[in-house]
Amino acid sequence: MKTIKRKMTGLLLVLVLIMATFVGCGGKSSEGSGGGGTKILMCLHDSTDTFLVTLTAAMQAKAEAAGVTLDIVFAENSVDTQREQIKEAVGKYDAIICRLADSSTALQMEVAAGDLPILFINNQPDADYLKADKYVYVASYEQDAGRFQAEYVWNGLGKPQSVNAIILEGQKGHSAVAPRTNAIKYFFWENNVDLNLVFVDFANWSDEEAYEKLDVFKETMQPFDCIFANNDPMAVGAIKWLKDNGYDTHKILVAGIDCTKDGCQAVIDGDMYMTVLQDTAGQGEAAIEGAIALAQGKSIADLDGATKDCKYIWVPFVAVDQNNAAQYQQN
Repeated sequence: MKTIKRKMTGLLLVLVLIMATFVGCGGKSSEGSGGGGTKILMCLHDSTDTFLVTLTAAMQAKAEAAGVTLDIVFAENSVDTQREQIKEAVGKYDAIICRLADSSTALQMEVAAGDLPILFINNQPDADYLKADKYVYVASYEQDAGRFQAEYVWNGLGKPQSVNAIILEGQKGHSAVAPRTNAIKYFFWENNVDLNLVFVDFANWSDEEAYEKLDVFKETMQPFDCIFANNDPMAVGAIKWLKDNGYDTHKILVAGIDCTKDGCQAVIDGDMYMTVLQDTAGQGEAAIEGAIALAQGKSIADLDGATKDCKYIWVPFVAVDQNNAAQYQQN
């Protein structure tokens, strides 16, 4: 697994470079990169999450182009820290963008924010805690990702009447996990296909953990036709495990989500059957647009992807296979 570790280290170094102008955890904000009178605080759950590389870069560029100040703090996965960071933003900022450390704590953050609007991103709070043009969620509709995976893999297997599948789930309690996984199950049920889940476990979005969990599964000696992973790093870890254990990755179909550089390359190489583009940059740009509108007391109604109830901004998923992988490969 040394090569996987080197890849992760490289990604984290990139993240550190992108964050170099930002502030660490502790509830204090850095100087924003933009100008103008609108000030936005972004509270992120973790300074080591590689998803943030593209997200923060897109947000920073969008904020600079719009002439607003964007400051970033990290909670390091502590609900208490995140709540204090948001509480300290009152009177200093016009809006907050928040990636919740725990999706069940939205109400706590709203209480801490007082009258400040919050735009949640990437970890969905319960719908009861969203409010039109006040507490808004920006993301991609997670069920679409799972449905794309199931549809493509089923077609790739020749539309059999029964499928033996492995599902590698992300982080326990993360709002994306259940919709992605359940959409896979629902697709096969809807198409009258017998889906036999021979192994389902959390691998925490990690290629290394995916590899380790599959090593545990190997002891069961159960046959399987495909592997669904809730994200690309887990899919890449699964592909390495398949190769190390003598499986043909052109026959055992693997599906990922996120269209990362490594994931997309695996699709191009034919090792991963497909992935799903989660438009991370698009989410970041939409979050800034939404936060600016809320900060200025405006509605999000006219923004692309905004729902009629003004509680969501959806950024579409895109299915990616060998036909379009080169188009979407991230640099």
